Amino acid sequence: MMWYENLEGNCFFLKTLYKEVPKLENIRIEGIYIKEEGRKATLHFDMPFYADHPPEKWTELGYNSISLEIDFFDIYYLEMKTWSDTYRGNIEIIKINQELIEIHITGEIIAKIKAEVGLIQSINGYIRSLENI
Repeated sequence: MMWYENLEGNCFFLKTLYKEVPKLENIRIEGIYIKEEGRKATLHFDMPFYADHPPEKWTELGYNSISLEIDFFDIYYLEMKTWSDTYRGNIEIIKINQELIEIHITGEIIAKIKAEVGLIQSINGYIRSLENI
């Protein structure tokens, strides 16, 4: 099962952007935000490459990157370690049973999250400067 199939919301739109939705490998991680006293975590990251079939509006605006924001609710476990001031890494999102989603992040940041629900909150195109790609 692909990573996005373990999430709710906007999966159809994500699948229309790509011939094949890429794995989340060597990506720029904008941030991991812990909210609501630890009951919710938000993961904000860039897709590994730009869309094969971007919306016409994105093309007209000159977008070259796609960011996703995923919220995880009812957190059971959260662990993070980092030794860098930039976050690049791999993200794996799997179902470990019918009730929990497990998120593994490896690279310049190492994180593990277990949650009941994962929801794609937003998929946005934007212009990213070439020196940051």
